[in-house]
Amino acid sequence: MRFMMKTKILILLALIALVIPLKAQEEDTLCQARLMVMYELTYREDTNHLDRANTEQMMLLIGDEVSFFQSYTAYRVLKALRRAMKDGVFAKQYNVKQEDIPRYQYKVYKNHPKGKVTMMDRVLMSGTFLYEEDYPSMTWEYTEDTATIAGHFTQKAVCDYGGRSWEAWFAPELPFNDGPYLFCGLPGLIIKVADTQDHYRFEMLSAEIPEEMYILWDDKDCIRTTKKAFFKAYDDNMANIIENGMERITPVDGNTNDIQHRLYLYAKTKNNPIELDRR
Repeated sequence: MRFMMKTKILILLALIALVIPLKAQEEDTLCQARLMVMYELTYREDTNHLDRANTEQMMLLIGDEVSFFQSYTAYRVLKALRRAMKDGVFAKQYNVKQEDIPRYQYKVYKNHPKGKVTMMDRVLMSGTFLYEEDYPSMTWEYTEDTATIAGHFTQKAVCDYGGRSWEAWFAPELPFNDGPYLFCGLPGLIIKVADTQDHYRFEMLSAEIPEEMYILWDDKDCIRTTKKAFFKAYDDNMANIIENGMERITPVDGNTNDIQHRLYLYAKTKNNPIELDRR
């Protein structure tokens, strides 16, 4: 029973960012999604165990002028939470599961506001931060390399961004100037993109016209900042978790489910962010 309670507490900490936006229920509709693209993200966040790769499904919604990218797990759980709260059963009946924890809680809006990329991301137990950068955010160099990927003819382009070198394969036959995460600016949908060390790799799983899906916007609870300031807040928070958890490496009474200890272990595995350049 003690194990289950502490595990649930940790899960709820991870879900807190998804619950907060439910209070207002006043999201603005930016536009209708014309295309839904599913990607599989394969990532290696821990440099001490680069042989261990994890995966998460990610979702890109493309509208006429704006696009939106986030974890599909986060989208699915938020949708379930909204339904549960609407039915008045959240407090007593919503079953929080381990698979309900999205590893990534960031949201990326491209060309909103116009000419900008907006990133919303959380700092654990601190809040949701919002910052903007120019759209598109990167400069590509085209190559003559071509390949057929996921049944589409693609061409290769490369760029340096965030302290990594990236290789992207885009499909000119899919005329969408977009892709996963912050990647965009190519004359065709990005089918696959990975850094040259293969620490982060996005691969398209499917692309389809969705039935009545909308790109929504809610910045009411966001802390507006700069990208540099967000990285500092995030990195400082992780460093504090690790520092505070050092004394609990051997948990009290041998309880390996001590919350502070589990947060310490979580933070220790996140030492290889997708953007290495934190300046």
